[in-house]
Amino acid sequence: MTDDEDDRLGRPDGHRYDAPESDETRVSKEWVYGALGLLVVVLMVLIATGKVQIFPGG
Repeated sequence: MTDDEDDRLGRPDGHRYDAPESDETRVSKEWVYGALGLLVVVLMVLIATGKVQIFPGG
């Protein structure tokens, strides 16, 4: 591959083209984001009910 071909694939802002992610990668990310969101919600509920103290002694 020559330099001219490399320049053709690059964008003016300096980033190269990223191929679309596969369905397997996308689904995997969805599960991870869902689990992370659920963890945050559970932690917020525990803080709101007083089971987890953010500022002890207060």
